[in-house]
Amino acid sequence: MGVAFKVEDLTFRYPTAKEDTIKGISFEVREGEIFGLLGPSGAGKSTTQKILIRLLEDYQGSIEYFGKDLKSLGPEFYEDIGVGFEVPVHFTKLTAMENLKFFSGFYKKTADIKALMERVGIW
Repeated sequence: MGVAFKVEDLTFRYPTAKEDTIKGISFEVREGEIFGLLGPSGAGKSTTQKILIRLLEDYQGSIEYFGKDLKSLGPEFYEDIGVGFEVPVHFTKLTAMENLKFFSGFYKKTADIKALMERVGIW
């Protein structure tokens, strides 16, 4: 399996901060791997995740996604990735099914929601 994300010497500072939030980290995430960031509050975990999914752009260092510069990728990039946030991302007034249908609308390729829920035992 290939390298999905290759991060080298990633550094980031929020515009109003006096110090870097991320200070030269490097790592790889291989294709198909489940990868988590662990560390104390303020270590830069959420910031790193926001950079990897292109919510923050003003970073130093290099990030490649399957060998391509992350900054060069278009919106099709979002068809390939999945992200688990630290805070639940759903609408509390919608049912689970309604949430899944809503968020699946963001993607061209979708799956049978009922079949997936049955597969994991939550239907």
